[in-house]
Amino acid sequence: MPKFQVGDRVYVPASVLPEGDRDIFAMRRCEVVAASDRSIQVRLPYGTSSQTIGSSKAHHSLGIALVSIGDFQSEDGLINPLSKSLLQFCRLLLPDDHISSVKIRAIGEFGEWWAIHHAAYTHIILIGHGDKTAIYFGVGGARLPISFDRRLSKHNTSPKLFVSLCCETGKAPFARDFSKLPFCRALIAPEKSIHGAVASQYLQTFLSLHLLQGKSTKIAFNISNSLVPGNDRFAMWAAGTKRK
Repeated sequence: MPKFQVGDRVYVPASVLPEGDRDIFAMRRCEVVAASDRSIQVRLPYGTSSQTIGSSKAHHSLGIALVSIGDFQSEDGLINPLSKSLLQFCRLLLPDDHISSVKIRAIGEFGEWWAIHHAAYTHIILIGHGDKTAIYFGVGGARLPISFDRRLSKHNTSPKLFVSLCCETGKAPFARDFSKLPFCRALIAPEKSIHGAVASQYLQTFLSLHLLQGKSTKIAFNISNSLVPGNDRFAMWAAGTKRK
């Protein structure tokens, strides 16, 4: 069965549409007027149809949530500036009602926010501190993937793409176990300690490729990784397996 059906409302990169470079935002919501296994056409103004667009470039729904995990120590110098820079960049890509920026210090707060808002977001960005075993919260300390499982899995949600900007969370066991959780479609995360400026650059490059240019998650990940300065690298995990 095709990914999309005639009549679906989908998000497609404005760059693949006529005069799309004049659009304010990276994505435009359109109605599907023709669909096959790997491509769609969407309705344009005045009732005309677009050229063929690869289905991989289109999204049923789209929303970005920036989740800043406070630690009481580095918030003013790192976490807050990083989250602010990413929020303003995301506002250049999508309308404000497609973006959320939430600040938390305990995983229970994350669970409460998730219970209410999870359905609105497809891309979850985690901003904080971590290592190869856990992400660290100001209240409660180290939280393993099983802690996220307890708080988030009980809400029957569509799997999300997670991008963690927390150091070393692209390594096993954290990345392996987190990527197995039912709400995680894939996890992209750094394999080493990473500077905040590099983390900001990586995510902006990834989102530009993925949304603005319509690259698939895997292709956008690979290109972004090749552009990271120095020896810093991100890893992508899905269903407990590191993808290459």
